[in-house]
Amino acid sequence: MSYTSLNHFNRHFATSFGSKEQEAVNFLEKKCKSNPQFSYEETVQTTISALQSILLEDFKLTEIEVRVVRAGKPEFCVLTTEEIDEHLTAISGCD
Repeated sequence: MSYTSLNHFNRHFATSFGSKEQEAVNFLEKKCKSNPQFSYEETVQTTISALQSILLEDFKLTEIEVRVVRAGKPEFCVLTTEEIDEHLTAISGCD
C-alpha cells in the first residue's frame, strides 16, 4: 500500500479469490490500469461488471446482494435494491 506523509491511502486495490480468481484479477488489472483512482460509484460498478463478465451473465436486481465498506464507515453496509438498480442501470448504459 502507498501512503502519503499524512498517512492517507492514495491508491485503490482490488482482489479476488475462488475458482475464477485469475479471470477476476485480469479483469480488475485492466480496469485499474487505465484509471487507478475510482469514485465510490465506479468502484461498485466495476465490481459488479467484473462478476458479470466472469460469470457470463447479466444480473437481475433480485439476483445480487452488494455489501460495501467505506473509509469513514468501517462496517459492512448492504445496498438497497434501489441503489443496486441505479448501478445496474449505469452499467447497462455503458455497454
